[in-house]
Amino acid sequence: MPKTAIWGQTYKVLLDTGLLQDAFTLDSSTLDGTDVLDGSTDFADVTEYVTSVNIRRGRGSQLDTMNVGQASIVLDDKASGRSFDPANTASPYFQGGYGIAPRRFVQIYAGTAGQEPLFVGRVNDLDIDYVQPNNSFAVVNAVDDLSQLARTNLIGFNPTQQLSSARISAILDRPEVAYSTATRNIATGLTTLGTVAYDDNDNVKSAIDNVVYAEDGRFFVSRGGTATFQSTVDFTFGTATISFSDATGGTAYAYQELSVGYGAETLYNRIQIGVQGLAVSTAVDTTSTNEFGINTLSLNDVPLATQAAGSTLAQNLLDKYKDPVFRFNEIGITLNGLTAAAGQAVARLEIGDLVSITKTYQQGSPGTVTKTMYVENIAHEITPGTHRVRLGLGQAQL
Repeated sequence: MPKTAIWGQTYKVLLDTGLLQDAFTLDSSTLDGTDVLDGSTDFADVTEYVTSVNIRRGRGSQLDTMNVGQASIVLDDKASGRSFDPANTASPYFQGGYGIAPRRFVQIYAGTAGQEPLFVGRVNDLDIDYVQPNNSFAVVNAVDDLSQLARTNLIGFNPTQQLSSARISAILDRPEVAYSTATRNIATGLTTLGTVAYDDNDNVKSAIDNVVYAEDGRFFVSRGGTATFQSTVDFTFGTATISFSDATGGTAYAYQELSVGYGAETLYNRIQIGVQGLAVSTAVDTTSTNEFGINTLSLNDVPLATQAAGSTLAQNLLDKYKDPVFRFNEIGITLNGLTAAAGQAVARLEIGDLVSITKTYQQGSPGTVTKTMYVENIAHEITPGTHRVRLGLGQAQL
């Protein structure tokens, strides 16, 4: 059953047992009753056996593609009566020769009522660690649906000119992909893509990643399990979802760790965009190259419709990255020190959200620095004694 921590967050970990509930059964179910033809997934609430949860979603920087979201759940298998051990045929989850098995669903929730999803994915691996003489722990490693897209290839796909968002939808609609329309959130793109003859066995995730490069946007699976496409990332000031500060008092939430970056990691003053089927568009900032040396970003086979679109993308990326920027790289927040409502607000944060961060200084000038940053990756480290959240950050202002 769900567990409420002393800091006010209620946690819930659910595993798909492989069984069905509410399935219509001839000569048993009531006609026009609550049962449905296919039934619904029967989830087991395993929260009471959880000893730790680790979640990681997002990308390392704004110029990277999204990594497959991952979650690791450690369960006290001895306390459960070896319910999670696939070798235990007496397990309540053992049926059809399997117990908790690969590709079955995993759902992890937090929040004041345990209603905020932190991760929705599928079991990728189940390991049992036997600790002599009689202890055992089950480690469930789960991945989000980016993993499935990375394992799927296109066949006979030859789209004509269309918006980036339409291309994403067309890829997901392919019969060899068959991604559910019920779990998509595809924003309208701003970029037109060209006619492309995809090779058979072109990887689905790679094809989507190339669309994202063309759009300069994001594609990821949300904390609630929805495939999400966000159009061009705009480096203009926006309203932050949450404010963090190391100063006492005020309405901003407290943080415990903050790292700063100011280097060449995102300094690119020569941009080369290879447009698929056309030529290479190049944009250079000579002032930056003279001062910092040449730092080149090259993108190949970008599926844009025209060479002019390649030149526009190259210039947009150059404007964003031609100068080194003092930025906050990562922020660490411990939910134990927040109110239950504040902890829930942090749990709600999603990739692409804007956060405001203030750092105060005891020496030098200015005395405070406040920056608005994009959330580019999210990590949760949860144990019975603490819940730490780490937000990897990206630039949001020129």
